[in-house]
Amino acid sequence: MPSRPFLRSPAFDLGWFVLPGLLAAIVGLALGVLDPQPPAHDSLLLWIAGVLLVDVAHVYASLYRSYLDPIARQHHRTRLIAAPLLCAWLGFLLHLESPLLFWGALAYLAIFHFIKQHLGFALLYARAGAESPADRRLISLALWTCTLGPVLWWHANLPTSFAWFMPGDLLTGLPPIVGTLALWAQLPVLLGFLARRLVLARRGRANPMVPLLVLVPAACWHIGIVLFDDDRIFTITNVFLHGVPYMALVWLAGGRDRLAARLPRSGPLALLAGFYGLLLALAIGEEALWDRLVWHDHPQLFGTSTGELHPLLASLVVALLAVPQATHYLLDRWIWRVGPDNPALAGQLGLTRDRDSGAKST
Repeated sequence: MPSRPFLRSPAFDLGWFVLPGLLAAIVGLALGVLDPQPPAHDSLLLWIAGVLLVDVAHVYASLYRSYLDPIARQHHRTRLIAAPLLCAWLGFLLHLESPLLFWGALAYLAIFHFIKQHLGFALLYARAGAESPADRRLISLALWTCTLGPVLWWHANLPTSFAWFMPGDLLTGLPPIVGTLALWAQLPVLLGFLARRLVLARRGRANPMVPLLVLVPAACWHIGIVLFDDDRIFTITNVFLHGVPYMALVWLAGGRDRLAARLPRSGPLALLAGFYGLLLALAIGEEALWDRLVWHDHPQLFGTSTGELHPLLASLVVALLAVPQATHYLLDRWIWRVGPDNPALAGQLGLTRDRDSGAKST
């Protein structure tokens, strides 16, 4: 058993980093078996619980590790300025050329971001357990295989009843046989990965979090993409697995500290309420703007709006509203790397600083 199998405690790590995905897989599987016929209209409750409270809210959690962190502002100053400007400019040009081109580009960026987060969590625990570079490479191979496999299968079986952002945002034309082969190719990789975990366990060197952080995402991606053609199940197995662990990690790595510094006399519940309250307020504000200006999907929440924007103005509005999400995708490339650019991160996560640039959390 490695000296540090958990970042905080078994209850915290399993409860926040594993349980959301495990519950999502169970609920998604149960829903697909017990209620296989999707309703005619999207569920407002699922949209609120999944999209508003988790998916959109978690995007703003990056603020605690970037714009609200004075050390991050010092070390990432150029990136913090350039990233939103670049996202806004490129988003405007892409949407002006074609709305579908814009959403397609954002969808592929999101897919890459989601996979990298799963990989980051698993490698975080591999690093905590001081696993070898070869074992880290096997973890990476297993995670890439068991997430890209369903994605390739998805491309080979378009159109489906679910989409990442909107129908048509993924490229079509991949032969069905490619999707089938991609799924079968996972088998030897996962078997090799599990065999290696057993060997490490017998030697007392296996971190118990690592296989969970590989197998739970694999289960969610297969249930949500391959097993069921259902937008409800895709949403459940997609957003909770991704958003909840991310917010918990930010809480450990700066979020709690930022609130404690501003509210020194507050108890743990008050700090947690302040931490999530900011995310929720920003998420509601963003979604209200999306609904009133672009989508017009939830008048019962945000009121009725009439009229369509001029194409030029619509491209500008969409690009600006997508800036928080796209910036979140880009900044995660840098704000989670242990090293000189994030000098407090190793201490916040209880990791030993080393020169291994391949270990990062998300």
